[in-house]
Amino acid sequence: MKPIALLFSVSLALTGCVTTDRPVNENRAVVDYMNLAKGYLQEGYSERAVKPLERALEIEPDSASVHGMLGMAYQRQGEDQLAQKAFNRALAIDPDASDIRNNFGAFLFSRNRLQDAYRQFELASEDVAYSQRSRTFENMGIVALRMGQSSLAVEHFTRALRLNSNLPRANLELAAIYKEQGNLYKGWQHYQTFDEAAEQSARSLLLGIELATANRDQSKAAGYALRLERLYPGSMELKQYRSRLGHE
Repeated sequence: MKPIALLFSVSLALTGCVTTDRPVNENRAVVDYMNLAKGYLQEGYSERAVKPLERALEIEPDSASVHGMLGMAYQRQGEDQLAQKAFNRALAIDPDASDIRNNFGAFLFSRNRLQDAYRQFELASEDVAYSQRSRTFENMGIVALRMGQSSLAVEHFTRALRLNSNLPRANLELAAIYKEQGNLYKGWQHYQTFDEAAEQSARSLLLGIELATANRDQSKAAGYALRLERLYPGSMELKQYRSRLGHE
């Protein structure tokens, strides 16, 4: 499929979720160690998270949840081999752990292993009981975009929004795709939903200016332009916007 030719840079970062989606059956000490590690990870202290997780594994060496969280800790330290080993161990213990598959997929995506990441998200998306299933479809859409498969991306983003209509990323990417395809009204609809639910970036503000202008909402276009000037004064998007103004 033909890649989308966007006029602005596309940031396709994915992050794993520190929380777990399944009941934890470990004893109280293991749960306490996991909560301590989770707190360290959420505060950005990944190196401190390893020790309590190792202590938890001394008590429950076959805990998929602990191995999965250890994978995230190693990932954030840039220890790729240790991270993959921990994720693989977690999924060997519990192949149905959709939350761990989602986190593993985010790790693989961050290392540009797109096909492998897509497969992990795909497996997680098959779990109809997974409470973050909409995110896995959104993640699959992001991977499809990176691979230049825009039609597949639309399919996944649309599926994600059927499960959760307020996903900011899915709405933003669909707005960009539909704009490039010339469906400016549909792109504007998705953009407005995005605008109500998420913080704006330079990229999204430029897209908002373009879609608002195309749909003759000059008030919104002016508002986005002012925010782009104020919030991102040195951005490439602002330079692009000013360049276009000079040619109008």
